Amino acid sequence: MKSGAAYILENREEADSLRKRAMGVYRYRFALWNLILKDFRVRYRNMSLGFLWSLLNPLVMLGVLVVVFSYIHPSRHAVNFPVFLLLGMVTYNYFSLCLPAATQSILDNAALVKKVTFPRELMPLSVVLSQGIHVLIQLALIGVFLAVFRIPPRATWFLVPCYFFVEFLFITGAALVCSALNVFYRDILYIVQSLLAVFFWLTPVFYDLPQVKLNLPYPLYKVYLMNPLAGLIDAVRRAVLYGRGPDPESFGTAVAVALLTCLLGLKIFHARQAYFSDKI
Repeated sequence: MKSGAAYILENREEADSLRKRAMGVYRYRFALWNLILKDFRVRYRNMSLGFLWSLLNPLVMLGVLVVVFSYIHPSRHAVNFPVFLLLGMVTYNYFSLCLPAATQSILDNAALVKKVTFPRELMPLSVVLSQGIHVLIQLALIGVFLAVFRIPPRATWFLVPCYFFVEFLFITGAALVCSALNVFYRDILYIVQSLLAVFFWLTPVFYDLPQVKLNLPYPLYKVYLMNPLAGLIDAVRRAVLYGRGPDPESFGTAVAVALLTCLLGLKIFHARQAYFSDKI
């Protein structure tokens, strides 16, 4: 067993390693910015509507879900239901759009990995930040819906950026894990895409978290909360629609899982990146 001094030394070394990698990312911020712009441009290259697809995609999905849950299978969230749905969709889409692209990011930039020296974390991180631009565009769309449904501004709206920052940490950690493993096991991308289809139904996009808590046995509900998007979507809705702070249990779990995922992602990526050039 390790002594207390050994644990302290190990933790100090890990903290120093994290600090050095953070400084490395900051030092190459110009390269990061160019990778973000590249990802943003490539996504809409040769598309006549360009970034407007960032608005059209959620609007089409919103229209389908509103029809289904307003007429075919009516939901009890009749009041402001389109806004309720849109808040869930934008939060979930940030995760679902980032992960496949980030998983493939190292392989997509194989030439850079082999020939240029820079922090490899920049590649999955640039995908996550690039998708953040789409989130900002879609938040503007939510603002239009809030005005249409006459939902008054609330002080709790200022909490929403904090919730998205927690999601950013979770997505970054997951992106680092998947992008690193995909270099060694090329079917990781297909596993991610398959899991996202399941993940959509296990995330409260078109239903609310209190409903889950009411219907699931408490031990299963605790397992359900291990999906941090559940607590984050609930927190965003509480802030925007009801003017309330986050539920301590679900949001606390979301923060804990996001931080652990981010730290695990950094650790796995750092351990694997030395072998990227040999495996690509």
